[in-house]
Amino acid sequence: MRRRSFLALAGMTAMTGATGLALGGCGGAQGNEGTVSLTTPLRIPPVLDPAPGKDGVKRFDLRLLQGRTELLPGKTARTWGINGPHLGPTLRARRGDRVAMTVTNTLDEASTLHWHGMRLPAAMDGGPHQMVEPGATWASEWTVDQPAATTWYHPHPHGQTGLHVYRGLAGLFLLDDTHDAGLPHTYGVDDIPSSSRTVSSGPTVNSTRTSAERSARSPTTS
Repeated sequence: MRRRSFLALAGMTAMTGATGLALGGCGGAQGNEGTVSLTTPLRIPPVLDPAPGKDGVKRFDLRLLQGRTELLPGKTARTWGINGPHLGPTLRARRGDRVAMTVTNTLDEASTLHWHGMRLPAAMDGGPHQMVEPGATWASEWTVDQPAATTWYHPHPHGQTGLHVYRGLAGLFLLDDTHDAGLPHTYGVDDIPSSSRTVSSGPTVNSTRTSAERSARSPTTS
């Protein structure tokens, strides 16, 4: 699904849901009075949208890192991230851009970065056949040639994809083009990224679990 179609559908769904909630609140026995205390700010990933160099290429420098993140109030978890302790920046490019990715792995195990939803040569895809060993750097370069879309990037090691993603290696990759769909487009204001994950306070997930089991879990607190 194209990004503009997805956003239009999501907007209609959100409006329908909001209307339903409003009507339900008006007819409830308890009403909708009261005070709601919101103490956790919405985390908006920073945008990485470098200007093209003299050669016309947009260069993205991405580093796979280990860190700790407060996922539950007062509790931190061991996490991985891209250019930070947890998750990665939102990458942005436009149709026709020549982009070059440099991926440096500072983790203790091999991983990859795969450009999910991107049309590009297989040699630049970042799949299981292109593992980046600890301390190594991998480069990928291509010309963006597809309509506006919301895509994402994540590791793709064979049998370990879910494990690496729930530890925090993932981010959005937004593509723009010249078509104006008339949709909200101010990032972080009315064009807000959303990531839904479940946080468990149980024991750390064993790395011998199946990919399906790992994909259903997120980092545990400790």
